[in-house]
Amino acid sequence: MKNSPTTTQRKPYFLLTALIAIVLMNLVLPLLALLAKSVDYTPFYKGFATVLSSSTTRSAIFNSLKVTLISCVISISAAFFFAYIVEYKLSHKMRVFFRFFALMTMLVPSITHGIVIVYLFGKMGIFTRLFGLNLPIYGPLGIVMGSFFYAFPTAFLVLSQGFANLDGRLFENAVILGAKPMRRFFDVVLPVMKYSVFSAFAVVFTMVFTDYGIPLSVGGTYSILPLLFYKNVIGMLDFSKGAIYSTIILVPAAVVYLLDICYFSKKQAQSAHNLRPVKSGPFHPIQKLFFGVISLIIAIPIVIIIAAPFIEGWPYDLTFTLRHFQRIISVGALGKLVANSILISLLTGLVGTILVLTASYVYVRNKGGLQPMKKVTHGLYMTSLAIPGLALGLAFALFFKGTALYNTMAILVIVNVVHFFGSPYMMAISHFKLLNPNLESICKTLGGNWFNVIFDVILPNSKQVLTDVFIYFFTNSMVTISAVSLLYTSKSMTLALQITTYNDQGHWESAVAVSLVILLINTAMKLWQNYRLEHARRLALEQPMVEG
Repeated sequence: MKNSPTTTQRKPYFLLTALIAIVLMNLVLPLLALLAKSVDYTPFYKGFATVLSSSTTRSAIFNSLKVTLISCVISISAAFFFAYIVEYKLSHKMRVFFRFFALMTMLVPSITHGIVIVYLFGKMGIFTRLFGLNLPIYGPLGIVMGSFFYAFPTAFLVLSQGFANLDGRLFENAVILGAKPMRRFFDVVLPVMKYSVFSAFAVVFTMVFTDYGIPLSVGGTYSILPLLFYKNVIGMLDFSKGAIYSTIILVPAAVVYLLDICYFSKKQAQSAHNLRPVKSGPFHPIQKLFFGVISLIIAIPIVIIIAAPFIEGWPYDLTFTLRHFQRIISVGALGKLVANSILISLLTGLVGTILVLTASYVYVRNKGGLQPMKKVTHGLYMTSLAIPGLALGLAFALFFKGTALYNTMAILVIVNVVHFFGSPYMMAISHFKLLNPNLESICKTLGGNWFNVIFDVILPNSKQVLTDVFIYFFTNSMVTISAVSLLYTSKSMTLALQITTYNDQGHWESAVAVSLVILLINTAMKLWQNYRLEHARRLALEQPMVEG
């Protein structure tokens, strides 16, 4: 029996109502609980006044902004040049390889990058012994160095997408007008890429400003906001003060995010359709030199993560060993941690993909009279990009404490979905906007109902974006620490959380061994994603294009 028009029209209403309920329960209400805890004083502003009047807090705010801005400048500058070379100077096969290579350091938790800095520049570090260096890595320098490895892949991802969307006709016109390469770069590339650069800045700023993994390993006594949060909540169990620090951390990230939204809307209005690819130009020796240097720097942490777990005891005993893996298997219960991490990541990927697909489809493809509700829910989805994992984790702990969800694996899945929702949601929106706008109408004209539209038309045309969204949720869930650090129990412990335990105990070889396990799992998933992408690309080249 076919659905009546009334029944068919109700489907988006039902879906939107369900999505609103999910957002309210898992985002809005937890954040309100966090805000209520931060003003749980008499008068209500006393807590903020006390914390902000502290010289420690003011120093931490200044220090956080300083190391974050420096990290943004360095990582975005390097990623900009690297993405430019990858997109415009390399062959397709080399482009595929270096795109994957540039993203490898994002496949391990941020705290691992801090441990790598210790391996390289600590008192007995590799570079310390080779070159006689004595760098003060326990402080701002170490945080900036670790943050570069942490932020570079994300900056590269944003900027490479920007370069891939440049219109080749702009370069052709500049060449016709006689513009030299340097002039073309400053007059064509930079003006068009400014939106992507600011988007990269917004993402990197939020990542570095809210991260406590790297400062935990190389921060030393250097005071920054995430460490103050960590010490008050994890160390002293002062949730009221932790809520205040979470709110303070949230403000700069939210401001940068809102500015990015303003720039993004301008970019959308100015975007051109039917872009022509940019033709590859000559690869100059100076470009090759800088590209090689950046590639070498990116490769260093990967080499350390792969090699260090198999060394008996750096730097005194360099013999090959499996002792560190035997330790994490016997003492660290590696099998249980791997099972927990994969299960949580798979569930996060499954639930997140379903919700992202539903939310983005309702927002883009449904043309009914739901516009006000759609705009409200769209804004709520996007706010997840501006919420630090620290703040979200504490918000969940405050709101769900005492409920059936608390101290379960399910709450880790939910917080991960909320934490990582924004980026894949934007990916799915971009995909649905590219689909033929008449697909639903054609299907219904042929007698199909609403379910036929979804399962016979939309899903078959969305396989690649479904894969990308699932992999995004999976890999990020494997490496996350901040959002789940207040919600796990001994039964739901993950690989990434175990690294923090080994770091606190000074067992760095074991910490890097666990990092290698995470890297191998995430690399396998990314290779599968790349295989699907290349397979889809080959099929597209073999089949003639059909106009919609």
